[in-house]
Amino acid sequence: MDLDWQFTQAWPGDPTCGGYVPRVGEHVFCYRPSDGASRCGIVDDNRAGLFLTTCAGERVALTAERWAATATPACT
Repeated sequence: MDLDWQFTQAWPGDPTCGGYVPRVGEHVFCYRPSDGASRCGIVDDNRAGLFLTTCAGERVALTAERWAATATPACT
């Protein structure tokens, strides 16, 4: 078994600017206060950033500390 992999699985993930840590598989709405940008989608990974598959089918990587995230049931 790979010890690095085990360690990262126990790591809770990166907090967003509000302190919220979204779970993998959770649907979230992300808002960047600095410029008003927004993304909505499902969290693929939350370690070393926030990785989403958006509702439009894109894959994006966000710097978690710059984005506010909230759990939401679907895209708005």
